[in-house]
Amino acid sequence: MSNSFSLLRKFYLLFIVILILPLDLYSQAQNETSNQKNEITIFVVPSLCPIDWSNPAILYKSTLNAYLKTITQKNYYAIGHTIARISSPLLPAPRFFAMCGKVFTEKPKLVLINKNGFGSLGSTMQGHVESEESIKKGLKLYSKRNKVAYIKFRVSEQSVRRIMEFVDKFQKKTINGFAACDIYNGATWPRYSNEGSGCSAFGMSVLDVANLLPAESGEWRIHVKIPMDLIGGEFNNNKKIKLSKILKAKSWYEGTGLVDVDYVDYNVFDPSVIFDWIKNKKTQNDPDFQADEENGIHGLIVNRQNLVYSADDSVFQQRKDSNLFVRQYYRKLRNKK
Repeated sequence: MSNSFSLLRKFYLLFIVILILPLDLYSQAQNETSNQKNEITIFVVPSLCPIDWSNPAILYKSTLNAYLKTITQKNYYAIGHTIARISSPLLPAPRFFAMCGKVFTEKPKLVLINKNGFGSLGSTMQGHVESEESIKKGLKLYSKRNKVAYIKFRVSEQSVRRIMEFVDKFQKKTINGFAACDIYNGATWPRYSNEGSGCSAFGMSVLDVANLLPAESGEWRIHVKIPMDLIGGEFNNNKKIKLSKILKAKSWYEGTGLVDVDYVDYNVFDPSVIFDWIKNKKTQNDPDFQADEENGIHGLIVNRQNLVYSADDSVFQQRKDSNLFVRQYYRKLRNKK
């Protein structure tokens, strides 16, 4: 009788453990989720070799050098890269996003074979959103090489919702069967409806849609006036630009001529510039941009949890300005089928 009672008590205790344990694990999971913060992180990878924008000849040589070294060295982003990560209790796991050209050889071909010269900077190419598996693998690889840095923004739930709306719609097929992410272009800005993007513009748009771009972000831009005689292809009556002409060009346009006639005004965010800016900011003891480290990657952390948004501040905007590159982009967009 005693043995039966003891056995019964053991079964009863086992039943209680089975019943309570899942509830305890669920409670623990809930606590872990509630402790997760709303954060937007921008990772930047510098170019394999320094890209020098001093003048057209130097830019061509330094960019070509970066592409050539990419061929001989595995798993390198030739001209740098920008990656966005979204972490929030709203999501089952952090999400990673990065915009890429789909065909590695497409841009070099425009310069070397099609002889479009610096028209390649505004050419429309095939694009895609890089897979999360590839992004995570790349971050791990570049952290070992000390070739990645980040800025992490602590934000509100509303900021996360705005950014998720932006990245989801950017990947939705609404343009004659295409999505904006299917179109790679270094002259467009993806916050404008139906505009594709380069990698850095996409990362900066993620920040811009949540009003996170710092005032100092103007320092992250490269701004040049490209002489029209260095722009060929579809932008200039299918003119061919010889490499010898580019190599003799020792300055950007400096005259008082007409925009889109004598020169094209071009600007772009440069991941290498942002990478160096983060490194310098870490040494300045700025109370707003505090030094941070994550998985061996050095970066900055910023608190932007108190941002508010106007009801009129839509995630996507209508473009009000334009240039030769952008107008040609829209001409090609109308012909996409």
